[in-house]
Amino acid sequence: MGLHLCYELDLARDLFFADVAERVRELHRAAVTLPFDMVGPLVQIKEGESLDDESDSDSGLASFIRFCAQSRLDPRDPVTGARIDVLPNAVGFAVNAGEGCETATFGVAWVPPSDEDGNRLRDEPYIWHWHAVPKTQYASVLGDDHLIRCHTSLVALLDKAAELGFDVTVRDETHYWETRDTNVLLSEVREMNRIVAHFAGNFHDALREHGNVGGAIFDHPDFEELETRDGPDEREQRLDDSRSRGTSP
Repeated sequence: MGLHLCYELDLARDLFFADVAERVRELHRAAVTLPFDMVGPLVQIKEGESLDDESDSDSGLASFIRFCAQSRLDPRDPVTGARIDVLPNAVGFAVNAGEGCETATFGVAWVPPSDEDGNRLRDEPYIWHWHAVPKTQYASVLGDDHLIRCHTSLVALLDKAAELGFDVTVRDETHYWETRDTNVLLSEVREMNRIVAHFAGNFHDALREHGNVGGAIFDHPDFEELETRDGPDEREQRLDDSRSRGTSP
């Protein structure tokens, strides 16, 4: 539960793999100039490789790229329906924008297109495509400046992808992508923090001795205040009730 930066990257399907790899390599060069906590290595995958083919020197971020590439293909045995552990042609890299922000991946893989519900269209021509949905909301646990750095750096890399010729589609749940207004970013995240804190606090109280409830929102320095803060609807209701009684809210 939280706010994500959802994006898709596409390249022309008639590009050769070498051209695709160079385009992603340029994006990787741009990534290392941005204020991310860590930028993983550029990973090139050849069709038919499996997850077990990774070397001992592969980092966690490199392994994550291989896993994401496989998930975009999602091959199944036509008879048994069992998952087949093969990877598509792909090239990409992962970044850790900062503490509290989920790992973001950038690249393209040679995969079947999907419909609006995410179902693979296996009878359609393959395309160079990538899709990622990193959650950035809980970077706010470390403060507004940290959240702004993490989120805007990811957006800056998506801007660079567009400059390099990628077809970039973004759905930013904080609405920063379309507004480029950090006040909007902060406002959306603060409201969602309030909602999550309220839900998490009530869930924790309901369970009490029967189980433990965890989550990033509990680490927020203002958790208790967020948990009890009224939302816009509650504030409006209190104002209406006060007006009807002729008292001050």
